[in-house]
Amino acid sequence: MVTALKLAPRSQWTFEDLKGLRAEGYVRDSTLDQRDGFGPDIQRHSIERFALSYGLVLGTRWYTEFVSGRQASKRLQFQQFIEDARVDAYEVLLVDHTSRFGRNQEECIRYKGELQQLGKTVVFVSQGIISGSDRDFLAERINETLDEQYSRNLSRYVREGKARKAAAGLALGHAPLGYRHEKAKSGRGAWALPDEQRMPVLLALLKGYATGEHSFKSLALELNALGKRSTRGNVFTEGSIATVLNNPFYEGRFYLHKGRPDQELREGVHEVPEEVKTLWRQCQQVRREKALTPQPSPRSRQHRVYPLTGVLVCDGCGELFHGVSTVSKPRSYPRMWHSWHRCGMRPLSVAAPKVEEEFAERVLSCLTLDEGWRAAVLRALANEGSRPDHTLEARRIEGALGNLKKQHLWGAVSDEEFKGAFQDLIRQLKALQMPVAATMIPNLDRAAQLIKDLPSLWHHEGVTAEQRRELGREVFEQIRLREGRLVAVKPRPQYAPLFAYSIWQHNMVGGEYLS
Repeated sequence: MVTALKLAPRSQWTFEDLKGLRAEGYVRDSTLDQRDGFGPDIQRHSIERFALSYGLVLGTRWYTEFVSGRQASKRLQFQQFIEDARVDAYEVLLVDHTSRFGRNQEECIRYKGELQQLGKTVVFVSQGIISGSDRDFLAERINETLDEQYSRNLSRYVREGKARKAAAGLALGHAPLGYRHEKAKSGRGAWALPDEQRMPVLLALLKGYATGEHSFKSLALELNALGKRSTRGNVFTEGSIATVLNNPFYEGRFYLHKGRPDQELREGVHEVPEEVKTLWRQCQQVRREKALTPQPSPRSRQHRVYPLTGVLVCDGCGELFHGVSTVSKPRSYPRMWHSWHRCGMRPLSVAAPKVEEEFAERVLSCLTLDEGWRAAVLRALANEGSRPDHTLEARRIEGALGNLKKQHLWGAVSDEEFKGAFQDLIRQLKALQMPVAATMIPNLDRAAQLIKDLPSLWHHEGVTAEQRRELGREVFEQIRLREGRLVAVKPRPQYAPLFAYSIWQHNMVGGEYLS
């Protein structure tokens, strides 16, 4: 069905032109925003009422996050609706207010421009603004400027307040374990005071580590077994133990601008019981002694070298995988793991032997160079001969993309199936469009000999894991992993022509190869 939206120029759209389009809502909230009337329930209600009034088909994703600041790169749901726009998951993004989209005018203009290029429309429902329309251009820019000015003023007030608090000797940040915040009688500022209910937990932690019999992990396990909990009511971890033992607050001091180049350790005016000071200093002494005389742990004695370390990366976020060993007596389970907090790709870790086996089966087994490799590679590098015509294949992929979008729009394909199939087709299309390198590469014979020998070297009993790791780093820049399965390899430039020839030769006999 052709709607008015398809006919009218983008700069002249009205709310009536949005009728029948697929929409999703974006909700962003923080403590200060709730005070100013931007709570999540209020935003949702405004978006739902707008969609109902103008006949938009509102989806169920509801990109929702509770985060402050002016940087969109730190907002995961913000980045998610950008990604979903690229796979045509919606047509209209409904946002309650311009300040919910962002408080950085430069970033707002850039991201809205990106969405506009993808054919998406952003609507700020409570202000009645369609982003990019001629009618609302001035109102949109004025509101963006006011939103950023509010954020900058607030940041300045916060900085000045922290500076005054630090000058008075008051520790900054949340009250640590064993303490609570109590507001001053004037209503401005707060003092950190010992908490009678939480102080026994702090003492148990300090006494436990001061004995010298515990590591961070074993102490956390013991505290959890005794029913002790952290400040926020969570179980103890190695990190929460380290947080206490790294905090000079328990010695009567605090950090100003912690982690920054101008970091400064200042004397505080907060009350610290003498027992807490003594125990905390004893813990520091224990840590120094352990650092001077490190004891080998069972895991260090079972050290395993992971051959794909340094080249295996996540296809979602580009983070490197590294080896870890999960010990469960009497066996050790080696796994490859990558940074979980930056990526939504699952699984977070994979069994190392499984990845190495798949690498050998799907990559190394396909590396073959026949007698004609040299002439073919040299012709390609010199840009001689005719280039392959991928027009028909590109048309086939573009047709498949169109059919896939229709099936998703009709509900025949789920969101997850659509995303996976869409990304695979785009990857195939980009591979066909890659330019042919015309650069001559020196030491081609040496590179070819290593490619020929790589499978046998990798599997040879006399080759150590360290040597396999060096071989992998010599030949590959990246080996990409998605959802536990290898999806692509990127060889180093000197080996790329030989890989291209191997792929072509392997495809000639109907084999399966990574991209």
